[in-house]
Amino acid sequence: MVLTTFPGGNMVVVESNLPTADVSGRGRILREARLLFTAQGYAAVSMQQIADAAAVNKATLYHHFRDKEDLFLSVMVHEFHRLATGVGAVIAEGGSLRDQLRRVAEHIFASRQSDFGRLAADLRDNVSGQRRTELMGRCAPPWEQISLAVERAAATGEVRQVDADLVARLFFAMVGSQIWWSNIGTHYPEADDQLAATIADLVLDGISPRKSLDSDSAASGTQGDPPGAE
Repeated sequence: MVLTTFPGGNMVVVESNLPTADVSGRGRILREARLLFTAQGYAAVSMQQIADAAAVNKATLYHHFRDKEDLFLSVMVHEFHRLATGVGAVIAEGGSLRDQLRRVAEHIFASRQSDFGRLAADLRDNVSGQRRTELMGRCAPPWEQISLAVERAAATGEVRQVDADLVARLFFAMVGSQIWWSNIGTHYPEADDQLAATIADLVLDGISPRKSLDSDSAASGTQGDPPGAE
């Protein structure tokens, strides 16, 4: 897992394989390109190598993809789709919003050492800002499932009415920042599960003491705890 920087924020990504059932020329190209990009890095891989690995000629390769950047972005589209699927599966396990956020963070932390890290680093280092923006337009944001979970929690009274998309982006930024720090050699004493729980607590509770939160809520005429809270 690695943190990838985009205009206006960060995106975290998790390793996932392209579907093996796609045996079309395009599917083979994407699959073999991903393997080569992961093993050798974007800069070291040529279009000829990809064509040879996929058993197609270069004319076929350029029929499907206008250049190497376009091919690389198409690989990343599949990866971001897998990310969304993985996060959605974790959220589908249910529980409170706090539990869902904690599990998503644990899921991402557990994937930090994946081979996909090289792909995401190449996306950051070798692909133009314009193309990265284009990629964003081709993919649902990875925090979309979290945003929907926040909306559901607000609808049931578990949390107050908030900008769900903003909360989701802040959550992903918090998770991604810990990945970034670990990638540059900064280590923290917390185990991944404890760090995931801390992030979930910060998103939902902030850093004010509970007494302070309750007092502020009482002063504003709102309840300090959601319905059913202990």
